[in-house]
Parts: sequence; structure tokens; C-alpha cells
Amino acid sequence: MPNLTTVIIGGSGAMGSAIAQHIAAAGHDVILIGRDQGRLNDAHQRTGATQTIAADFGDASEAKRVLDELGVIDHLVVATSAGPVRASSIPATVPSEFQRAHGRLWTSFNAVHFAPDHVRPGGSVTLISGSSGRRPGIGFGVWTSLHGSIEALARAATIELAPIRVNVVSPGGIGMQPDRQLIERRGTGDDIGLAVASLIANPAITGAVLDVDSGERLGTWPT
Repeated sequence: MPNLTTVIIGGSGAMGSAIAQHIAAAGHDVILIGRDQGRLNDAHQRTGATQTIAADFGDASEAKRVLDELGVIDHLVVATSAGPVRASSIPATVPSEFQRAHGRLWTSFNAVHFAPDHVRPGGSVTLISGSSGRRPGIGFGVWTSLHGSIEALARAATIELAPIRVNVVSPGGIGMQPDRQLIERRGTGDDIGLAVASLIANPAITGAVLDVDSGERLGTWPT
């Protein structure tokens, strides 16, 4: 029986690499996609991935080209970083930075847009959102709008892409000092990798948002 093939967009970043390690350990052929070939080469060595492809999945034509070349795959994961912004409240954010941060939304859209022609029935698409998408706080408006948009996209795609499965993993503050979580755990990329791998492995899960935030969503946001 041939190995399953999983494509990870944003696979050269810390979160994407952690996801790749867990999925490769499960026996999948893992293909990493990112914009920087040098970073992809480093991730390739760390993760046990079988292939890397340098491409910008935020560009629809590049996304289509890459998927057309790959043919049929089993699973597609979007783990791209939104990138830093100097201010994350809506009134203080420069419009160009807001647009750049929301590049992850366009990457997620391209993934679900092209998935019906490339992900096998019963396979999956997994997107990454964030705890602020459902629990906004002062000063987090950029991330709230981004994460909420990704989760809304996934809800619609769950219905429209079936029987391809669509799920979301919602991290809390990765690597941040716990200040509003319910348990004393700093989130790590490894936590996200475990969550994504579990959603991919379970053929009965679709339309789920899996919170991996140490209870941050239920805690008290700073004001």
C-alpha cells in the first residue's frame, strides 16, 4: 500500500516544521511548500520530509501550478505565518500591514479553492486560525479579523468540499508567557503538530475547530 501524501504550505516555519515532523513520523510522504528555498532546505533536514517546493501559495496561479504538478494528494495543511505587524489594533494598524497580515487568509482560500481537483475524497484540508477569532480583545483586532475569517471560510468549505474533510486548529499564544490560560503551559509548535496529525488521522472528523490554547479562550483577556 503506497504511503499517504501530505502537503504542508508554510512548511519551512516553526509551526509548519513541527507539523511535518509528526506527520512524517506517521509514515506519510510530506511535501513542504514555502517561499524561501533556503529555509525549506533547513526544514527538509529537520523534519524527514520527502520533497520541498518553493512557491507563494498566496498567489492563485502559483498555487494552481504546484497542485497541478503534484496531481492527487491525500491531505493539505496551511501553516503559513501571517507575519508581524507593528500594531495589532484595528485603529492603529497601517492598512498595508493589515493587508499583508491577511495574506494567510488568501493562502487558506487558495487551498480550499483548488482542493476539489487535487485532494482525494475522504482526504482533508486543515487550516490554522487562533483563539482571538472567537474571543476578541482590545489590541488584537487584526488577529481577530484574520482568525475569524479563516474559521468562517472553513465552515463554508466543510459543506462545499465534502466528502473532502475540512478542519481548523486554533492555537493560543505560541511561546508566550501564560497570562490568561487555565493551565500553566506555554504553547509550542509541537502541540499544534500533534493536533493536526490527530485530525488528519481520524476519518470521521470534519467541520471541527480544535482549540490548542491551554484554555486561553476561556480565560481573561488583558485590557
